[in-house]
Amino acid sequence: MRLPSIPRRLGISAVMIGLCAAAVVDRIAVVVGKTVITESEVLQEVRLTDFLNRRPLDVSPAARRAAAERLVDQQLIRTEMATGHYPAPSDDEAADMLRNFRQENYPSDAQFHEALKKYSLTEDDLKKHLLWQLATLRFTDLRFPTGVPGTPEQAADRLKSGATSDADTDDVDGKLEAWLKETRKGTRVQFKPGAFQ
Repeated sequence: MRLPSIPRRLGISAVMIGLCAAAVVDRIAVVVGKTVITESEVLQEVRLTDFLNRRPLDVSPAARRAAAERLVDQQLIRTEMATGHYPAPSDDEAADMLRNFRQENYPSDAQFHEALKKYSLTEDDLKKHLLWQLATLRFTDLRFPTGVPGTPEQAADRLKSGATSDADTDDVDGKLEAWLKETRKGTRVQFKPGAFQ
C-alpha cells in the first residue's frame, strides 16, 4: 500500500519552520556603514568593560547604549586600520597582556575563572579584547603621534609604565576624539531603538 505524499511546498515549509525554531535570532543594534553590530555584541562589550573595571554588571538601557557608542568608535577605527594597513599585535602579546592582567588582579586561577563565569565571559573573550586594546593603542600612536620618538612597541611600553606625559595623552585623546567625530559625520550610523529599551 502506498502512503499519500506530502505536497512539496508543505514539506519545504515544515523544514523551514523547523530550522527557524532551532536558530537563535540576534537582533541588529547598530548599523555602521555596511557593518552590523548585534545586540549580543553590545552585551559582550558591557560585560567585558564591567569585568575589566571590576564593576557590578550593568545591562541597563543606558549601559547598553554607551557600549554601542564604543562599538561604533571601534568599528570606525577597524575600518581605518584595514585601509591604512596598520600592524596588528601578535597572539603572544595578547597572551602576555592576559597573564599580566591576571597577576595584577586575581591571585589564584580559581578567582579568575569564577570572575569570568560571573560575567559570562571566557578567557578567549578577554584575550581578544585585550588584543584589540593593544591594537588600538598602536593605531592611535601611529595615527596621532605625540612627537615622542619610538616604535609602536616602545609607545605601548611607555603607556604601561606611565612614562607618557599627561599632556601627550591629552593631545592624542583630543586628536582621536576629533577624528572620530569627523569620521562619524561621513559614515551612516543607525541605532535601532528596540535594542536599547
